[in-house]
Order: sequence, then structure tokens, then C-alpha cells
Amino acid sequence: MTDHLTLMGGLSVLHLRFTVEAESPVYFDAQPGSALRGALYTYMRRHYCSEASGFAGENHQQECPVCWLLALEDEERMRGRNLPRPLTLQPPAPGEYARGARFTFGVTLIGRAQRLMIYLLRAGGQIGRIGVGKGRGTFRLIDIAEYSPLLDTARSLQQDQSVWRTTLHVDAPRIEECAGMGTPDRVTLHLLTPMRLIADKTRQRSVNPVTLSQRLIERCQDLVTYYGEGEPPAREAWIAAAGALRTHAETVRIAYDETEWVEAWSGSRRQDHLTPIGGLTGVVRFEGEGVAALRPWLLWGQSLHVGKDAVKGNGWYRVLA
Repeated sequence: MTDHLTLMGGLSVLHLRFTVEAESPVYFDAQPGSALRGALYTYMRRHYCSEASGFAGENHQQECPVCWLLALEDEERMRGRNLPRPLTLQPPAPGEYARGARFTFGVTLIGRAQRLMIYLLRAGGQIGRIGVGKGRGTFRLIDIAEYSPLLDTARSLQQDQSVWRTTLHVDAPRIEECAGMGTPDRVTLHLLTPMRLIADKTRQRSVNPVTLSQRLIERCQDLVTYYGEGEPPAREAWIAAAGALRTHAETVRIAYDETEWVEAWSGSRRQDHLTPIGGLTGVVRFEGEGVAALRPWLLWGQSLHVGKDAVKGNGWYRVLA
């Protein structure tokens, strides 16, 4: 059983896309998502966190929109107490953006995090005043749109001083519809940001379909469990689905691999050191009879990301065919 319609039925995803214009030169290094995540967190904590000084009460993480989005923990979680965040970033390309140049970045809200959209809309429009990247380059907001990677279409949400109601959510029925349109025994992925996959405590230097499928379904399980609507599926159902998906993935081979490892680092003022967040980027194609079973989960993955540091923009890919 790998029925995503049942397991993922309580989850939907909203993609927001911000178009901005540089007011002073903006420079992003190899991991722009890390800089954007830091800017968002700094702005939101400063303006919306009631315990920004660090003296948080017992229920603070559940009540504070900033901590719920970016710092939620669970002491009883089997895979570590730090939960996957219900938010991912789609960063612009690394490099320098001269004054007047326009670029885009995305913020994806997962499940119940969509209720906090207004905080992200405000923060996304304001972080340009603080400055981001090396030299703290500034930018101004041009437009906010919602975007569907399934349809490859966008719709502006701005109307004078108000915001249109969102309509381009990614959910299980839409995933199912798009999955049925793909070639049943072949799929191509474009890894847009570093994908850092771990198996047996070792980072993977190629996109192994078995490892990818297992990390992906684990991520889906966590996101549905903590951020989905309604009662989450039983753990046993996820275990059965992961086993079935692994069996399908074992029939899939890598037919084309033009990926490379990109080194990237994330700095932490709190921990005062750099953390490696590099991973694989490029294009890889899978072929085999198990592709049809993997495809719905791969489509979920292009919205949810996969691997380490998704909240900083890592693990973002597109399903090309």
C-alpha cells in the first residue's frame, strides 16, 4: 500500500512567491535560503514573538506564531525533538543583484501553517528594509503571488491594500490528477537547491531512489502528523506504506545522472559556528516499473522539499516529466 490519497488527505500546501526589486546591491552566497530564513526569523521574532528575550512560558511554542513556525520541539519524537518546520523557502539564484534588478523568492506554508499566512505576507514584504545577504542589501516589494508547481502557474494576491483569497493549493486530489499524466516508467527531477540525503548516518553522493523515497515518506509522515488537519493516520499505516514504497523503489534505476555536490554553509550567531548544508544539485532521471508508484510522492516532494535543512531552502526540486 502506498496510497497517498489516504495518508496525505489531511494536508494541503500553499506556495507564496515574492517579487522584489533591489534598492541597493544584494549579494547572496551559495545558500541564499539561509540568509532569507535568518531575515524572516529575525523580523518575525522582533515583531510577533511575545518572548523574544528567550524567557518563554510552558505553552509559548504552541501559542506564538513565530516559535510554532520556526522553533517547535517535541521531547517524545522518535527522530529527535526538533520537528520539521511547516515552512520551506524557494530562494533566488546565488550571485549579485544590482540596484533596480528584480528577483523572486518563495515561501511555502504547509498544513495548518497557512492560518499564519498574514504574518509571512507582512514579513516577506518588510525584510528588504532590514537588508539581507552580504553587505545587507535592501529591496522593495513589487508583488506577492500564489503559485502552483503542479500547474506551473501563478496568480497575484495583491489588490490595492487587500489580499485575494488563495485558490492554488496543492493537495492530494490535485497530486493524484497530475500523477496520472506522467510517463509510468520514467521520471526526471531537477534539483534546484542542495539535496542532502542521509542513510545509515552517511551523506549520500548520489540520488538513490530507495533513500530518496524513504526520506520523503518520513518527511510526509511528520508533516501530516504535526501539521495536518483532522486525525492523522496510524503509525502502522505509514510503516506499511514505507515498506511498499521501498519495494517499488528497488525496481527503479538511475538512467541519467548529471548531479554534482555543492558545498554550502550556514552560520549561527547563537552557536557561533558554521554548519555544513551542502548537497546535490542538477538533473537525474529514474526509470523502471516502480516509477508509477513513486510519482505521487515525488510530486508531494517538490512542494515539501526533502532531506536536511528544508526550512533554509534545501531539497527543492521540480518534477520535469
